[in-house]
Amino acid sequence: MKKTIFDKIVVGFVLLVIVIFSVLALYTVNMTQSKLLSNTEQNLKTESKLIISTTVTDYMNGLIDKNTFYQKLDEHAADMDAEIWLSTANGEIIYCSNSESPAAKDMMITDFYDRTDIYSQTVKTGTLNGCFSAKTLSLSTPVYQDKSYAGLLSIHLSLQFIKDIAQKTFASTYMPFLVIVVLSLIALMLITNSTLKPIREIIATSKQYATGNFNARIDVHTDNEFGELARYMEEMADELSRSNEYRKSFISNISHDFRSPLTSIKGYIEAMIDGTIPPDKHEKYLQIVLNETKRLTKLTQGLLELNNFDSFDLQLDKSNFDIKSIILPTINTFEGRCQDKGIYLHAIFHTDNTIVYADRTRIQQVIYNLVDNAIKFTPEGRQITVQVTEKSDKIFVSVKDEGVGIPPESIKKVFDRFYKTDPSRGKDKTGTGLGLAITKEIIKAHGENITLNSKVGEGSEFIFSLPMQKEMQVPIKAVHVKKEDATQYISNGKFRIKKN
Repeated sequence: MKKTIFDKIVVGFVLLVIVIFSVLALYTVNMTQSKLLSNTEQNLKTESKLIISTTVTDYMNGLIDKNTFYQKLDEHAADMDAEIWLSTANGEIIYCSNSESPAAKDMMITDFYDRTDIYSQTVKTGTLNGCFSAKTLSLSTPVYQDKSYAGLLSIHLSLQFIKDIAQKTFASTYMPFLVIVVLSLIALMLITNSTLKPIREIIATSKQYATGNFNARIDVHTDNEFGELARYMEEMADELSRSNEYRKSFISNISHDFRSPLTSIKGYIEAMIDGTIPPDKHEKYLQIVLNETKRLTKLTQGLLELNNFDSFDLQLDKSNFDIKSIILPTINTFEGRCQDKGIYLHAIFHTDNTIVYADRTRIQQVIYNLVDNAIKFTPEGRQITVQVTEKSDKIFVSVKDEGVGIPPESIKKVFDRFYKTDPSRGKDKTGTGLGLAITKEIIKAHGENITLNSKVGEGSEFIFSLPMQKEMQVPIKAVHVKKEDATQYISNGKFRIKKN
């Protein structure tokens, strides 16, 4: 059977309470018994000293007779609830307060004590060689008369009362504690169950997400960590749903973009083979087939490039270079196409500082894609402007056209792969639909942003940023120069003058 977190919490709590309770109870009982035993031993010593100094001494001095002496010993035994023995110097037990005790049956004190124990005060706990059936505290005190050993006074007190006190202490102290523990356990069960309820709800909904049902909602609305987790999971489900829709759209688009040229290639080749297209027109249609093949190659290369962006961190070869050195040649590359379409393409530099720190080849690809995209969708007689500005230690490059613009609902989608909007993207359908997606990935790899501003009927403007040049560490060379040549060396900025 599967163990839940609740089971582990309850079991752990119970085991912890049992261990703590056992250690605490054992410690308390032992300390109580030890303290009671010490106090009882001290009381017996006091009583023994009192009995010897009064009753026993009076009897030895002849102040009281034997009957009175035994009667007083009986009274002491009754007051202490103990058993008292008195033995003579030769070890004979002449008095025992308990007539049923083995000591009352003509036994010698040495039957219970070693000879070395009878000449000094001795404390023993136990059954005293089997004389008592229960654990007993035995205190033996030697009696002296005129500095001579005259006998041994023994007091034996059952320790059952200590055990009874310990049990009563346990019952009065720890039973309420046990009740509190049980109530705490019940409270823990209720709290844990209320805590696990949202977790179970989250798990149940997660199983729905795992089956592809991203529309399932989590019925957790608490203002705590579980509520926050539920909200994030729902956001994740929404994102997965969008990704799923994007995947379907991606597959649909790529299938269409591959199927169209393949259909054309297949149709023209079959027409040439079966004679529908006469041999004198083969060259014309073979050129069409070649163009379609180039289109497929370009599409495949774009897909491979984007796949590399997704699978690996794009490796950039960054360096300082002048952005003019790639913008102007790129504009010249499109000169023929612009003349054919009657489009005016030019560049404007609003700053003299046009040195950036980036990957020259990749940025050239970005500018090429943006200008190519602008030319495709700019009507005849309009213009395209490439502008470079400087702001906050960054260089901003803008590619602005005077095309028909892009609807607001499509602006966020233009960087998606294969996304095309017929009204705003012109009549040129030769593109792969991957150029802007690749452009965004390159700019993102540089840690920068690319944005789009567009209005229907007024055109579109793509703006991306690049970091300005990094300061290069130029090694300083120390040389000795003549005083009259110092001005020349200082002016070229390459040397540091050292005074002799």
